[in-house]
Amino acid sequence: MDYLSLLAEYVKPELLVITVVLYALGMFLKAAPWIYDWVIPFALLASGIVLAILYLAIMLDMGFVPKAILEGFMQGVICAALSVFANQLIKQAQKKD
Repeated sequence: MDYLSLLAEYVKPELLVITVVLYALGMFLKAAPWIYDWVIPFALLASGIVLAILYLAIMLDMGFVPKAILEGFMQGVICAALSVFANQLIKQAQKKD
């Protein structure tokens, strides 16, 4: 199974940048001593949804119509999941045990 082609079917290529932004935001939140670890995935989820809706509505000129909001919600969830998954892959690859 080719995971990149599967990913390309579900995530708009222009929205993959949101995954990178969310990963960076997660690293920033992880370094903040006042943020609990359990809060980070929820913050990334909310941020991903908002960013995806804004990107679709403004950058892709869809406007704030129901289609853009629903698609942005779904794309935001996927982008947030990808950023958390990427973080876990990196963590597990660095384990010595």
